[in-house]
Amino acid sequence: MKHINHLITSGLILLFFLILTQPTLAQEDHGIHVGGYGELHYNDVVYDANGEETAGTLDFHRFALLFGYDFNDWISFNSEVELEHTLLETAEGGEIALKQAYIDLALKQALGIRAGLMLVPVGIVNTEAEPNTFYSVERPTVEETLIPSTWSESGVGIYGNTSSGLSYQAYLMAGLAPNGIDGREGITGATQNGFKSSTANLALTGRLDYQFNHNFTAGASYFYSSLNNTIEEGKAEKISALDKANLNLAEIHAIYETERFEARGLLSYSHLAEAESINNTFNNDAGESQLGGYVTLAYDMLPSLAPATSQQLYIFGRYGSFDTQYTTKAIPDNPEFHRTDYTFGLSYFPIEEVAFKADYQILTSAGDKSIRQLNLGVAYEF
Repeated sequence: MKHINHLITSGLILLFFLILTQPTLAQEDHGIHVGGYGELHYNDVVYDANGEETAGTLDFHRFALLFGYDFNDWISFNSEVELEHTLLETAEGGEIALKQAYIDLALKQALGIRAGLMLVPVGIVNTEAEPNTFYSVERPTVEETLIPSTWSESGVGIYGNTSSGLSYQAYLMAGLAPNGIDGREGITGATQNGFKSSTANLALTGRLDYQFNHNFTAGASYFYSSLNNTIEEGKAEKISALDKANLNLAEIHAIYETERFEARGLLSYSHLAEAESINNTFNNDAGESQLGGYVTLAYDMLPSLAPATSQQLYIFGRYGSFDTQYTTKAIPDNPEFHRTDYTFGLSYFPIEEVAFKADYQILTSAGDKSIRQLNLGVAYEF
């Protein structure tokens, strides 16, 4: 029955979007706007230090539809629904999730108000998750673990842009569930993502970006969540041992790009107050702090081969390193949780909205785990 309900819900949501998109061309002047993105992945582990042999897999990893409506020149609605892994029959099959659904009041350029389900404004990829905005087939591992991707939450806040190049966001949101924090995945399993989100643990988050010139942008973001209550599907329970528990996460990032070259980097650090109490309560080996970062370099080779073309062929490389148990308290430090990611490959853009990707990924840890993986991908955005 549960599986049938999932399928009915999925069908109704997709039908809803099909109905809405039917009159789009006829009502364009009424403020309706529709978009989407998706990506097909082929992953093949060609080497495993443990000797495991598996066949390559094809996975339509994400299919997202975006719908918005401009009520007038300052009030709008924006939403995003994402289907992962195409199926919902089993827990491993995939999920359909509402990633964004919020009202935007653009009072002026320097001040706007948003309320609803929004992306948490932390990191590079989480705020620009479309697959043609990064060069690798898979998202950077640092931004899938230390900064969950895609990470959204219900809340309210303000944003704005200034003529000097400074932009900001600040939101009050539902916080994290301490019972979901663990040593391997950090806070990834602790996010509520707007699903019956309890406000027993509240979060504050903010972001600043400054565009120094046409080529260079740098910024920083911060996220704080209290962790006093355990949360399961919206039901919260106060835990006296966690009275002083909280999480502070900060990251800095920078992007430099010209017509042919791009460099981007990110550094993230988070600290878990009362980590010992959290581990004593839930036995999940959470690290007291987490640290990681990555650097990506990319260069468009195609103008050298065909100067008149508007197509692009990037050769790129990325180095990333992160540790979800950077420091520990009263638990052993697991070397498998100190991981590195070397990725290099090619990304071909026949047009800006479509990408064909191929890369080779070397994933290692300070322990014994090491794999090498070939990735191929097709990505689009409209």
